[in-house]
Amino acid sequence: MANEVQRGRGPLTGAFLLIAVGAIFMYANLRPDWNPWPVISRYWPVLLIVLGLGKLFDALQSPSAAGTPTTPGSASRPAPARRRGGETVAIVLVVLLLLFAAAGSRHFSRMSHHEESVDAQGAESVRTSIEMAAGHLTVSGGATKLVEGEFDFRESDGQPSISYSHSGKEGNLSITQPESHHFGLVGGRGDTWILRLNNEEARELRVEMGAGQGDLDLKGVRLTKLTVDIGAGEINTNLTGDWKENVDVRIEGGVGSATVRLPRNVGVRVRAEGGIGSIDVRGLRKHDGYYVNDAYGASPVTMNISVEGGVGEIRLISE
Repeated sequence: MANEVQRGRGPLTGAFLLIAVGAIFMYANLRPDWNPWPVISRYWPVLLIVLGLGKLFDALQSPSAAGTPTTPGSASRPAPARRRGGETVAIVLVVLLLLFAAAGSRHFSRMSHHEESVDAQGAESVRTSIEMAAGHLTVSGGATKLVEGEFDFRESDGQPSISYSHSGKEGNLSITQPESHHFGLVGGRGDTWILRLNNEEARELRVEMGAGQGDLDLKGVRLTKLTVDIGAGEINTNLTGDWKENVDVRIEGGVGSATVRLPRNVGVRVRAEGGIGSIDVRGLRKHDGYYVNDAYGASPVTMNISVEGGVGEIRLISE
């Protein structure tokens, strides 16, 4: 009679992995404000490490795969089934870790809304600095006070800070985002800021963003200097309108794209250099290494623009 082959029970690794993935995406469907991809994309090496340790443990604990002979001429006994306890424990630990992160996201992704405005207190020329680590920033003019802001932010990160000081006719305004303290363990929407500046009092503006999207509609704001620095993301800047004074604009980027809309009736000169991927120019022509519009040299007002850094794509549109 043929020897019966003992069949070992298959590993539970695949079953636990499917349960974990299903639980994560079910939770994401029930709570659309929680995004699982930052957790998965950042910590997927942990899964490989834990699973590898489980496999190593099983390999060290498993008996020899060869059959054990009994007596001469007799058939060897089948090898005991390979143990898979290490893999199973490893997957359970990963599932518990991901579920803990999902449960903690209820606190970390809870959003709050705050509105705040600041008066210029007699200052007529204000330097404004905006620093945002990540999120969606919208800046426009038309404020009756120096600045009027609406902020949607994660409670775990803290409320954005607005500080203002002035001396005589000059002032300094700073709007900053607190550093995150949840170490990026959970996802969620980023902060959203909507800022309105006073057209006459805001004279210099510096915007620094780590990652995200910035929409700067500065038409009508009486700026003389604009500096934009974005690490990764997208920046859209509207500089159209009738400018009464010369203005210097500098845009620096890391990875992403920048779209700059320029006036047609004001002289424009653009210098673009650095690791810029591609340049799409509309309404401008190349002249002595610069991009200029038809009003350049004829208009009493000039807008000098410098684009530097590793901006992936830049679009210059004169309209």
